[in-house]
Amino acid sequence: MKKIVSILIVAVVLLSSLSAYALDLEKAYTEFKTTHPAFVNSLINNGISEDTIISFTTDVYDYLMEIDSYTPVTEANFEKSAMQAITDVSSREKYYTLQDTLLILYPDSIKLAVTEGKVSEEFKPFVDTIKKILFEKENGSTDSGTTSPGSPGTPSTPSTPSIPSNPSPLPEIKPSSFSDIDASHWAYTSVSYLADNFILNGYLDKTFKPENYITRAEFAKIIISATDTYNDAAISSFSDVSVDDWYYPYISTAYNLGYIKGYPDGSFRPDDNVTRADICAIVNRVLKAASDGSVSSFTDDFAIPSYARESVYALAAKGIINGYTDGTFLPTAYATRAQTAKIIYSALFQK
Repeated sequence: MKKIVSILIVAVVLLSSLSAYALDLEKAYTEFKTTHPAFVNSLINNGISEDTIISFTTDVYDYLMEIDSYTPVTEANFEKSAMQAITDVSSREKYYTLQDTLLILYPDSIKLAVTEGKVSEEFKPFVDTIKKILFEKENGSTDSGTTSPGSPGTPSTPSTPSIPSNPSPLPEIKPSSFSDIDASHWAYTSVSYLADNFILNGYLDKTFKPENYITRAEFAKIIISATDTYNDAAISSFSDVSVDDWYYPYISTAYNLGYIKGYPDGSFRPDDNVTRADICAIVNRVLKAASDGSVSSFTDDFAIPSYARESVYALAAKGIINGYTDGTFLPTAYATRAQTAKIIYSALFQK
């Protein structure tokens, strides 16, 4: 039961987080508490602090943004996407008490959601409100077609984009629309190009979050989109990757092409953050490059995993990756979204 969370929680948490584009979580929470005092007070009276509720709201919202940046959240897949976000966040140990409290207070509603995937009439208005916030046009009317949450009222971006493997000539880089990255940023060109070509997207709140990390599942999606090699029929048998997961076809495609590998125990660990060394290994499998030995060793060469060493130096020789000013490479550090964009752009698209 710890890993299965009802749509009831989706409704309660996301209603307070998805305020109409303002994303003022605490203000939205205050409004929600005013509108539905009985429900909020039932949690507070059973030992759940408001800070915990707000923290959970923020974590769920951030995770939903991650989902949307790779597979656009639409009205058709909203409940599944929200359930995925809630399930991941609620499985974190710090929220076990909140889960237990909801199970005690609302057992019938949660049982209905878990066993039948349905929302009880008592909580249906919450879900309807969330959908309205997500999919209503800025002018207040609702589009009858599928819309992209990032651009209300416009057609959604295909979840399986197709771009030329070797675009030539390089199209003009459009001004980035992200609010947190501009032309002065070192990764601006890379981010703009990948965003324009639907390889690496931003978030619903029109940010890019360049310092956020990339998961292994997300990177599989990025490398397949960047190489235009998506194969919906590809299969894989990792113990922790289900055919129902949004990333299954991307991981399967990348695995069949030899771009990615799993762990000795048969797992892939899709939710783990991808490291700088792993990205080099994967990108170099695409490029099939070899080190020419012309690059001096990084001062932390000893920390580079043996499976990635040749790849790191091959990409360094080509100027695709760089170390830090102190001479280190930090191979086991997690790759950020900005770093990932720079590596992919430099390796596959820069002339």
